[in-house]
Amino acid sequence: MAISNVRGVILAAGKSTRFKTEKCKLIFTVCGQPMILFPIKILKDFNIPITVVLGFKKDEIKSEIKKSGINSIDFVVQENQMGTGNAVKSSQKTWDRDNILIINGDAPLITDEIIKELVEEHNKKKATLTFISAHCFNPSGYGRVIKDKDKLFIVEEKNCTDEQRTITLINAGIYLVSKDFLANNLDKIKKNPVSGEYYITDLVEVASKQNVNVQTIQVPYDNVRGVNNLEELWVAEQIKRSQMIKYWMSRGVRFELAQNIHLDLDIQIGEESFIGTGVHVLRGTKIGKKCTINAFSIIENTKIDDNSHIHSHSVIQDSVIGKNVHVGPFARLRNNVILGDNSTIGNFVEIKNTQIDDNTKTRHLTFLGDTSVGKNVNIGAGTITCNFDGVKKNKTIIEDNCFIGSNNTLIAPVKIGKNSYTAGGSAISGDVPQNTLAIGRSRQKNKVGYTKKLKDKKRQNQSSNKNKNEKSNNNLKINFIGAVKTDKIQENV
Repeated sequence: MAISNVRGVILAAGKSTRFKTEKCKLIFTVCGQPMILFPIKILKDFNIPITVVLGFKKDEIKSEIKKSGINSIDFVVQENQMGTGNAVKSSQKTWDRDNILIINGDAPLITDEIIKELVEEHNKKKATLTFISAHCFNPSGYGRVIKDKDKLFIVEEKNCTDEQRTITLINAGIYLVSKDFLANNLDKIKKNPVSGEYYITDLVEVASKQNVNVQTIQVPYDNVRGVNNLEELWVAEQIKRSQMIKYWMSRGVRFELAQNIHLDLDIQIGEESFIGTGVHVLRGTKIGKKCTINAFSIIENTKIDDNSHIHSHSVIQDSVIGKNVHVGPFARLRNNVILGDNSTIGNFVEIKNTQIDDNTKTRHLTFLGDTSVGKNVNIGAGTITCNFDGVKKNKTIIEDNCFIGSNNTLIAPVKIGKNSYTAGGSAISGDVPQNTLAIGRSRQKNKVGYTKKLKDKKRQNQSSNKNKNEKSNNNLKINFIGAVKTDKIQENV
């Protein structure tokens, strides 16, 4: 749905002082998405043109927005951070619509329904200024909405009287204002004597004194919570995550211990899938139907097809996993791993930039890097591909129906032909033709009866070391006694 005749102004210039960090709070993520992107994406969904007012850490915020792929945003800079009123004024040259929607950048819980209701109410009541309010049990830190007969005012907490501080109706920091009224009255906002800043909230009082139409709509507080410190960030993320878990539950996904699971935005989970305790499903992940993700696994930017099973403590990034696949426990897949259907990746296996075809198994203690593995291959425990020669990465190719023995070292670049075997304990440094057994190890030699000689030699060494120690100790005793006698002679003198 498009909303016409509205220009959005997102305030993102503040210094985030209460976060106690060097990084701007708007770059901190909520469920995998930087805070600044939440209001931007909602306004984009309504085709509302957007101005972002930057100040503190302006380059980082601008870079984060551009990195998201969102285009056609106007950026302006508030040179001196002198409050929200001054920030809105700095955006004036971009006001190309009849109504200006002003919203704080730290609004990760705002919904499209609230924005839609705000615009509809504003138009329906033919208001000059409409703002959002909410009831809050602990209103500390928020401006209070005060009704005096037919008038509405917003008083910032630092300016509230003791009586006003008991009011629980708070200002959410979201306003829809007539462009003409805004342009004609911004300069009437006076500098706050306590903070030395210009507050956009004072515009409500200006409008009320002029007897223009001022409206407010009340929404649930959890949808308009501000994020001014790390504790409030944690609360906001808990709320957003709970909303997402309820959403996926309603679509047939079971969560073993929902309060201990992390979900990002931009994910998909198929029906009848199971998500275990402590699992992280991070952005870009798509999990198919009837999959199992066991406890404490981390899945990021990965596609997992139907009926696959990720065992506990596995980490999978930037990969594609086929149907009926088993991975883990304690496996790591990264940097473009592709697993074919019915493949098995076992415990303590690491795979990087590798394609493995259908029905192939590598069950134990293996590293495969920059490797292509065919169908129906068995890779023995302890096998590694030596893919890096100190200068560049090299490729290992294992074709269909091969058997790679345990404790093999495959020194890339190397190719193992179809239907070939490599013997356990081999170092394979050259290509292996099809239908071949490759043995790359030293020949074993057995010396019968040699054990007794080794044991006798060991006993002789132990006896010799014992004699040396005893002689050394005797020398120490002699030196000590001599030193004592010398001290006594010196005392007598």
